[in-house]
Amino acid sequence: MARDQGHIERLARELAALSPEERAEVLTKAARHKPLRPLPRDFRPPLLEGGTRWIGGSLRREEIYDDDGR
Repeated sequence: MARDQGHIERLARELAALSPEERAEVLTKAARHKPLRPLPRDFRPPLLEGGTRWIGGSLRREEIYDDDGR
């Protein structure tokens, strides 16, 4: 991680010195290493509403689709 402006400048000079193909490769690889942002403290996953809850029974394909070949 860049700690100061001088480090950022050095990285910018090195990137500018690369060929367009090398620059594209570096940027592609850098994008893969992008750290995930943490979720906000107040984040709550959405809850689905409606319908009824599953009360049991078979979930076999033949019984769900009445074995009509789907």
